[in-house]
Amino acid sequence: MVPVVTPAEMRAIDAAAPEPVDELIRRAGAAVARAAIDLLGGTYGRTVNVVVGSGNNGADGRDAAERLRRRGIRVRVIEAVICPPVLPAADLVIDAAYGTGYRHDPSRPWHGPDVAGALVLAVDIPSGIDGVTGARADTGRVVRADRTITFQALKPGLLFADGPACSGEVIVADIGLDTSHVSCHLVDAGDVARWWPRRDTDAHKWHAAVKVIAGSKSMPGAAELCTAAALRGGSGLVSLSAPGCAPRTRSEVVQHGIGTADFADEALADIDRFGALVIGPGLGRDDET
Repeated sequence: MVPVVTPAEMRAIDAAAPEPVDELIRRAGAAVARAAIDLLGGTYGRTVNVVVGSGNNGADGRDAAERLRRRGIRVRVIEAVICPPVLPAADLVIDAAYGTGYRHDPSRPWHGPDVAGALVLAVDIPSGIDGVTGARADTGRVVRADRTITFQALKPGLLFADGPACSGEVIVADIGLDTSHVSCHLVDAGDVARWWPRRDTDAHKWHAAVKVIAGSKSMPGAAELCTAAALRGGSGLVSLSAPGCAPRTRSEVVQHGIGTADFADEALADIDRFGALVIGPGLGRDDET
């Protein structure tokens, strides 16, 4: 599971780190530079614009800019407070203007520049997106990123509201901070796959059989949905008893016709062979039922 922390929690994690801030900035800058080169597909003949603010987000961008320059990339560092409305032509723009440190200021709104068709790499979170809510700034323009690199943990703003649409592919870079005490995590497909029970190699259909008693003449769809869900969930055999009707289920479902009244004994005749019983959907509310 991927840890999720608010900007305030991330500042506390940064403050508790045994390494000095400069070391953390170097690690973050190195991660940004690697992500930039990967996004560019190389360094030869490439040009990168790095928009930097005055905080740690900007410091990460400056460190990355110097690393890219040493790799032979032409780099322009542009201060966020004097950023032009249209950036010079480049292959990549690194948005290290504000990140999660963005605060809406009506007297100085952030107008994300026109990147003139360049790829965009955001540092921590696209500038102008609230790090907690994911809402974009009321005024100004947020530059949509093709990729966002965030550090040690996801931020809520990357997951909610406008955040996902503006962040592109999100990469969480490990820079050596301790998030073991974090209480909020994002569950991904790999986590679910690990939790899913595994069948024995000698398993057969009766080891995961489901009996369904559902549906009626007026509500056959309930039985159709219920049996389809049982199959989708991994049952080896699904047996349906639907009082007084024959719902159009998938061909794999074994149907047993039963009457509309006094069907309990007939429907449950072989219940000991099943691992689960589903009863109720669409049966109706008649007293006999």
